Amino acid sequence: MKRTIVALMLFAGLGTAARAGDATLAKVQGRVGILPKGQTRYVLAKGGESLSYGDRVKTHKDSVAQIALEGRGAVLVRGDSSFTITGDADHTQLNFRFGEFLIGLRKALTATQTFKVRTPAAVAAVRGTLFWGKSDESKTTTYAGFGHTIAVTAKGKTVLVHAGEKTTVALGRAPAETAKHDIPVSYTDNFRIGGDLQNLESLVDLPKP
Repeated sequence: MKRTIVALMLFAGLGTAARAGDATLAKVQGRVGILPKGQTRYVLAKGGESLSYGDRVKTHKDSVAQIALEGRGAVLVRGDSSFTITGDADHTQLNFRFGEFLIGLRKALTATQTFKVRTPAAVAAVRGTLFWGKSDESKTTTYAGFGHTIAVTAKGKTVLVHAGEKTTVALGRAPAETAKHDIPVSYTDNFRIGGDLQNLESLVDLPKP
């Protein structure tokens, strides 16, 4: 009986690292927590943990998390962010409560696949690109493009954000018309861990200065 209890304790201690996943928390810097689907307590991440659809990831102040999407691309998240990955490999959605992120898909989706990012203010649909986003304290969302195009929708209106453009969406309002953004490509360095950007720099589609 004693051996059984010890074995169960050891299995529980493995946490998310023991589960087959749909994505991988490839690297972490600082304090990053994982809330597995159906659980009530966060597990402190060390990097290398598997993530399954329905799991939530939370980054603390001054932290960075890099999530690899099984060969499709990556989601890089800065501190004070919280999101859940839902859906499946063909229809993935990231639901951000708040936070700042850099997301890149390395190859275009097929006609039957979808990839969306939802914040309290808007939904961004992506087919294969690199873009930055932030949902702030007022629940206002800003999206800026570094490569190709994303479609941002809120209150029945959709705007297309191309590389070098941005749109801002206030909670309960339609997206603002796009305008040029002044975010330098070097800003993506804020998402690096040990110099690594999960190869997202290859997706930048902006002219070199």
